[in-house]
Amino acid sequence: MATRDPARELPGGTVIWLFVAIELLTFGLFFVGFAASRRSDPALFLAGQEQLHPLSGAINTVVLLSGGWLAARGVLANRADAPRRTAGFFVAAALAGILFMVIKSHEYSEVFAAGISLSTNTFWFFYLFVTGLHFLHVLAGTGFLLGTAWQAKRGAYGPDAPSTVEAVAVFWHLVDLIWVFLFPLIYLAR
Repeated sequence: MATRDPARELPGGTVIWLFVAIELLTFGLFFVGFAASRRSDPALFLAGQEQLHPLSGAINTVVLLSGGWLAARGVLANRADAPRRTAGFFVAAALAGILFMVIKSHEYSEVFAAGISLSTNTFWFFYLFVTGLHFLHVLAGTGFLLGTAWQAKRGAYGPDAPSTVEAVAVFWHLVDLIWVFLFPLIYLAR
């Protein structure tokens, strides 16, 4: 009988990685659409970018990457059979997600107060749609982190049952990765 070799398995299982591939393809298509639209009307996109706050985007980048580091520490704590530490790291990562959403919500409130909507122009459609879709991923990831933290603290996971902890961390890293491409594309690229 063949023995299971955890070192050869994908962290979190195959399903989460299929989901990651689909999500990266989806966001990648939006990124290509954004870049192509910007190329066809650079003045419109530059005018839109000038209304954004790159500092808020940069702070949110640090916040999300910090959350990713905390989620990774949670996975390591789970492997070390430390459920309270696993829970603590996942709660801290979720707090990073909440901070991201607070900052982003403030940015959205300024955009909406200026009378901007999805129908304003192509730049604002892409900005609001793609960052809004990413925001929903942050919201879901934050919920997953908190739910997993609660279960971890109750002893539901550990070195012999890492799949959910790893899958949630993989999802959170997907959220990070999307933002790492989204931030420079929308806020910085000219």
